[in-house]
Amino acid sequence: MINTSKTATAPVARPKGRRSKDMPDGRQALLIAATEAFAAQGFDGADLRSVAAAAGVAPNLVRVHFGNKAALWEACLDRIVVLTMPVMAEVHAIATDTTRSLGDRLRDLIITVATFYAAHPQVRNFVVRHGAEAPERSTLVTEKLLRPAYESARELFQAGIAAGIIRSSHPALFFALLNAALNQPPAFPMLLGRFAPEIDPATAWTELLDTTIATLLHLPPSQAAAERAASDGRKPAP
Repeated sequence: MINTSKTATAPVARPKGRRSKDMPDGRQALLIAATEAFAAQGFDGADLRSVAAAAGVAPNLVRVHFGNKAALWEACLDRIVVLTMPVMAEVHAIATDTTRSLGDRLRDLIITVATFYAAHPQVRNFVVRHGAEAPERSTLVTEKLLRPAYESARELFQAGIAAGIIRSSHPALFFALLNAALNQPPAFPMLLGRFAPEIDPATAWTELLDTTIATLLHLPPSQAAAERAASDGRKPAP
């Protein structure tokens, strides 16, 4: 049993300007805080003093490390590109694995992308917001992130179209539709619950993923039945 008779001592304040070993350095902390701010508030709405405060560093360090707000934004984009490299490699591996069926590969690709977005919501929000902002930033997002992501899966989407699993006239249209389906706002479960309270907010993201797969992929009847059975937690009938 915990002894509560002793008087608790106040924690010793960490010296100002010093960072513990488990904390990111000042530059990395600024990048993390700025990515969150740019994703949530956009370029114009993000305030550098607030970013510095969230990062736990002095405001002048923004200029020391990055020079200006535009350079900080581009450094955040470069950080996101690095974050996405492993998932793009995974998507490419799925897309080029010709030992598996097209339906299986397309399904796994969608799950892989959705899982990445769920683990990195700031990436999703950053791309959605800045992909449609000022032309210079939209171009950078497209060239550094969206185009490579598209190219990693384009041939698989084209094969899916040729097989009739994807009903689209162009793989780029399917890529855009897929990302629009998965790029819901963080408040999606709450918003959905306002007009469909019977949907449990705890399972809303999973149900969105299942619905996306069922809607966008026109699988052969036997595979579609297997997908439904798997979603219900049952083994497919022989």
